[in-house]
Formats: sequence, C-alpha cells, structure tokens
Amino acid sequence: MDNKKTILIVEDDKYIIHFLSMSFKEEAYAFQVAGTVKEAVSLFYANRPDLVILDLGLPDGDGMEVIHSIREIADTPVIVVSARQEEEEKIHALDAGADDYVT
Repeated sequence: MDNKKTILIVEDDKYIIHFLSMSFKEEAYAFQVAGTVKEAVSLFYANRPDLVILDLGLPDGDGMEVIHSIREIADTPVIVVSARQEEEEKIHALDAGADDYVT
C-alpha cells in the first residue's frame, strides 16, 4: 500500500503549474492537475487528495465553487493561491472553507 500524500493542483496558468509541479516532484509528492472547476471537482471526488492548491480564476467558473463542493463531503485542507489581493476576496474564501489564502 502506498502512503504517499497526494496534492490536487487546480490552476489554469501553465507557468504556475510548471513551477508547482517541479517543486512537488522534487519533494516526491504525488499530484494531479485540474484546469477547470468541473475537472477539479471530478478529480477530487475520484481521488480524495490530501491537499488542494486552488486558484480562484478558472476558465469555466470561480474556484469558490470548488471549495463549496469539497466542503460538502470533506475537510481536506484547501490553500487558495490567487493574484486577487482584495481583502473581501480573502475573507470570502476563508469563510467558504479555505484553510489559507496566499497572494
């Protein structure tokens, strides 16, 4: 049985995906990448990762939808990594169930 922790990266920017992927590979983490809200929710339900790294600006919707879907069934840690720096956005994401918010 493999006890390796898994991470779900929810991001549509190829440069950020590359950076995170290289970092996680170097640390020997298993990870998957989703580029849309729909794909993120599907991968989360199918694989139940140990951590979610989430961008809020996705091509098919807002990452807040992903947080709400995850919180319906799990308490998996969710770290929002977003360029949005408005205080209201941070508060809204944390109130929705994100565990941390990094700009």
